[in-house]
Formats: sequence, C-alpha cells, structure tokens
Amino acid sequence: MGNALEQLRKETRDDAKLYGCIRELYEQGVPFEELKAVIPDIRRTREQLHMKRMLENNNEVLMQMFSREMSFLLDAKERQEEEQFKKIDQLIRQQQSYRKAAAEAGPIGKLKRLFLPA
Repeated sequence: MGNALEQLRKETRDDAKLYGCIRELYEQGVPFEELKAVIPDIRRTREQLHMKRMLENNNEVLMQMFSREMSFLLDAKERQEEEQFKKIDQLIRQQQSYRKAAAEAGPIGKLKRLFLPA
C-alpha cells in the first residue's frame, strides 16, 4: 500500500511538473491546440522513462541476488571439493598404513627382524 501511495505521489508531482511546463509554453505563445496534441506524447515518454528506470532498478536487484547466489554456490563447491580431497588423503594414508603393516608382516619383514635387530 505504501509503495502504491509513493507511486501516486510521484505521478502527481510529475503531472504538476508537466502542467507547469505546459503553462510556461502557453505563456511563451505556443497555441493551446498544439500543446494539447503534444501532451499524450509527453506522457508516453514519461511512462517509458519510468519503465526504463524500473527495469534498471530491477536489473540491479537481480544482479545483486545473482551475485549472492553465485558466491554461495562457489563456497559450497569449494567446501565439497575440500571434503573430497580430505577423503582422498585419508584413503591414501590408510592404504599406506595397510601396505606398511603388510610389509612388516610379510617374509621380508620377518627376515629383517631376524637379521637386523632394532
């Protein structure tokens, strides 16, 4: 409701400006019939400018939302990649541990223990 009232107030101010411009042109000698013919074009141009401003504002809001969303997605992707690297690192360490244990339990490990006391 407040936004609609602000829009109406702005249009009223714009209409007052338009009326002031028309009155000034009339006082300068422009015939009223000519001014009357131009009023719809002026209003249409004003509405087009208003739409352009609204679209620009909308684009700004969309870009901000898009930027926040992309930032969130990139952070999430980084976290996911970090988790994947941690899992791979853990698997590598586990595999190394298994190989070390297998090497110590195998025949070469037994020979080393026999011939090379700690």
